[in-house]
Amino acid sequence: MCSSDLITYDPQLNLVYYGSSGVGPASEAQRGMIGATMAGTNTRFAVEPRTGKIVWKHQVLPSDNWDLECTFEMLPITTAVNPDAKTDGMMAVGRGVSGKSRRTLTGVPCKLGVMWSFDAAKGDFLWAKSTIYQNLVKGIDNRGKVTVDESQLLRDLKKTYHHCPPHAGGRDWPFTAYSPQHNVMYVMLQNMCADYRVRADNIPSKPADQYNTIGPMVLTDGKSNIGRIDAISVETGKTLWSWETPASNYSSILATAGGVIFNGDMARNFRALDQESGKVLWQTRLGSQVEGTPVTFSTGGRQYIAIVA
Repeated sequence: MCSSDLITYDPQLNLVYYGSSGVGPASEAQRGMIGATMAGTNTRFAVEPRTGKIVWKHQVLPSDNWDLECTFEMLPITTAVNPDAKTDGMMAVGRGVSGKSRRTLTGVPCKLGVMWSFDAAKGDFLWAKSTIYQNLVKGIDNRGKVTVDESQLLRDLKKTYHHCPPHAGGRDWPFTAYSPQHNVMYVMLQNMCADYRVRADNIPSKPADQYNTIGPMVLTDGKSNIGRIDAISVETGKTLWSWETPASNYSSILATAGGVIFNGDMARNFRALDQESGKVLWQTRLGSQVEGTPVTFSTGGRQYIAIVA
C-alpha cells in the first residue's frame, strides 16, 4: 500500500472502507506472473472495525501492469440509484439496481479513472463509468467483473506500449469533493497517456526503480489540456459538466455549501468554480505550485479559504 491510502468510516453502517494497491515491478513478465489476476490487489474492502471481519470485497482492477493503485477515497452516500446506461462513458450497470434509494459507496478508487458505485452494506455492484480516456480495461460485466485488454499487459520486454492513463494517473491522490445539495461528485482528473517499455536492462529491478518502466508521458490524443474536473451525478452517473485547464490541477477539490468548489494547479493558479456550471468565478496566482488540500473556516463573521502551496 502507498502513502495515498485512505480509510473511510461510515457510522450509519459501522463499516470501514479502504483499498489495496498492486505489486511491483509493473511487468508481469518480470514478476514471473503471466496471466495472474492477483486476487486481493486493487480491491475495495468493507470491514467491521471491531473484529476486522471482511464484510465484502470487490477487485476493481485485476492484472495490474501499470501501477494504477486503487487506494483512493470512496464515499458512503445515501442516494436514489438510477444509473443511465446510455450516458457517455457508462461501462456497466448492475442487474435490477434502478429505482431504489440506498446507502452507496461511490467514487474513483484507482488511477485508471473509472468511477464505481456499490451497495455500501452488501457490496452489490451498481454501476461503473469511465471518466478520462483509458485503453487498459476492455469491459465490465453486470456483476462488476473487470476484463483487462491483454494487448496492454507488459509481457514483451522489447515492445513500447501506448497506454492510457500512465502511472501518474487519470486521477491521483488529490481528493474528490461531494456536494450533498446537488448529489454530485467533483473529481480531479488528468488527460494523460504514456509510451512505456519495460526496463529490460534492470532485471531484477532495484527498489529505487519502483515501476521499472521507461518512456515519456504524453497528452491524451486530441487533448490540449492536462488538468480537468468532471462533475458527475451520484444518482445517474451522468457527467454534468467537464472543465479543463492547460496545467495539471494536482490539488484536492473542496466543495462548500455556498455552491462553490476550489482547486489549484501546477501553474500556481488557485481558483473558485461554480458547482452547477463549472464556470470559473475567480482565480489568483500564488507563489508556488498549488498541490495542497484547501480548507475553509470562519472567524470574526468572515469566511476564509486556505491552501498549502
